[in-house]
Amino acid sequence: MPATLPTGLDHQQLIVQLQHGQEEAFKGLYDAFAGVTYRVCLRMLVSPEDAEEVLQDTFLRLEAQAHRYDPARGTVQTFVLTIAHHLCLERLRARRARPQARDGAFEDPAFDLPAPSPPRDPLDQARIDAALGSLPETDRLLLEGMFFGGYTHAELTARTGLPLGTVKSRLRRALLGLRERITP
Repeated sequence: MPATLPTGLDHQQLIVQLQHGQEEAFKGLYDAFAGVTYRVCLRMLVSPEDAEEVLQDTFLRLEAQAHRYDPARGTVQTFVLTIAHHLCLERLRARRARPQARDGAFEDPAFDLPAPSPPRDPLDQARIDAALGSLPETDRLLLEGMFFGGYTHAELTARTGLPLGTVKSRLRRALLGLRERITP
């Protein structure tokens, strides 16, 4: 791999190589996207252990489903993060299905320690925070609930009291607004 950062075209070449079974391509894609994928997983799941497991599962699924990548539908990064997002949602839904621990079940003070913050690129984080901050509050809360809370459209409808169609249209509008603000 060259010393410079890979471009979108480089990523597309890597995924084509991965589709043909070239292991170096897998390493290149992992190097390019593991950091951002881990941060997304950690933001959604909170647990570093869960985030690491989903990160690993994401790249295993990427290797198995590389043939499904379609450049007309988005960038390679979008493809990778979509896989990670779906795996995080599966994990969050599985957590909800399992019985939760009773209050006071963990009396050990070590359980009260906050999770460490993920490493972040300050420039990326500032752009994202500014873009999210520019959205109407309801739209921002819906986005955060869906992407980081793992709520479905129906669950957001129940939580907010908004009609299902309104929730869907606000989410779409918010995503388009974020794309405009974040895309260079």
